[in-house]
Amino acid sequence: MSLSAERPFTLVHPNGERVCGLIHETHTDPVGVFLPGFASNMEGAKSRLLACNAQAQGWSWVRFDPRGVGRSDGLFQALTLSRYLADLQLILQMLENRPVLLVGSSLGGWLGTIAATRWPKQIRALLLIAPAYNFIQEIFRNLPADEQQAWQDTNLRCWGDPYGLGELHMRFDLVADSWRYDFLRFPPYLRCPVEILHGSADKDVPLALSYQFAARAHAPELAIRPLPGVNHRLQGADTVLLRSLQSLWTRIS
Repeated sequence: MSLSAERPFTLVHPNGERVCGLIHETHTDPVGVFLPGFASNMEGAKSRLLACNAQAQGWSWVRFDPRGVGRSDGLFQALTLSRYLADLQLILQMLENRPVLLVGSSLGGWLGTIAATRWPKQIRALLLIAPAYNFIQEIFRNLPADEQQAWQDTNLRCWGDPYGLGELHMRFDLVADSWRYDFLRFPPYLRCPVEILHGSADKDVPLALSYQFAARAHAPELAIRPLPGVNHRLQGADTVLLRSLQSLWTRIS
């Protein structure tokens, strides 16, 4: 399906940095917003699948690039959850209090959970794809003590990305900022329906993490759907993803 029905938009932070995205606007509620994962952008396979589905369903839909990736301004190495959250806040302001269904993948799932606690009146449902709670802290914890200290002292660390993005540079700010969003230590209150899709063959974010989160969270409408044999990218589970999205959309529209 063509994505020609989308139109580009640009939002600007007070510091002049731009956040760029695409919107399919039907002037009906609710609005779906996709949150890509770590180092991903709005041109990923899941993002495009969901945008195509929204057009087929006649839904309003937004996808965007967080600062530091894709078409948006900024340096990737400056990424923090708080910065990504500020980008999402611009999107929500653009939507002018319309009800929103967030779909978050991996880091985007963690971010979507934060957002639902921050703006509970606007965010009416969450669909989380292998949400990567606390993965930043785990990366830091698993480093030898001297490498932990070096990252703090220099405020920069480089490592190779397993998905072929090359060498990544990340500031220690990413780690320091992540502690404030530790949902395993400080369980969130989620008022909206939440569904988590998580593959049993996920080697990057283990399925057990979603169950740990669910056991702690104060979320009366939270369901986990384990997907046997499915990996972190949810390959081969497009039908399940779209069915779950349809179910949540029906509940809030």
